Amino acid sequence: MSDILERYVKIKRQLLDNFGCSGDYFLKILEEHEWNVAGDDLLPMLRYRGKADGAATNAVIVKKDGAPLIFSAKRYTMVVAIDCVKIGFIFINGNRNEKL
Repeated sequence: MSDILERYVKIKRQLLDNFGCSGDYFLKILEEHEWNVAGDDLLPMLRYRGKADGAATNAVIVKKDGAPLIFSAKRYTMVVAIDCVKIGFIFINGNRNEKL
C-alpha cells in the first residue's frame, strides 16, 4: 500500500507542477464535460455538464488573495471550486456567543 500512496503523491505533485500551482486539492477529471466560468469578480462560478446530461452543475470558484484559482496548461484547465460540499453544523444552544 505504501508504494501506491507514494506513487499517487508523486504523480499528483507532478500534475500540480504542470499547472504551475500548489495546493492540496481533490482532483476530479471531467474530460468529457462542457464547462465555462460565469458569475462576476465577486463570486465567480464554474458551470459544467456532461455532454449527454441536460442539467448543468454550479460550483463556487475558490479565490486566493482575491484571484480565482484557475490554472491552464497546454490543452487543459484546472479550476479549483467547491462543488456539492454540504456540512451540517450542530451546536448546543447554550454555547451561542454573540461576542464571538
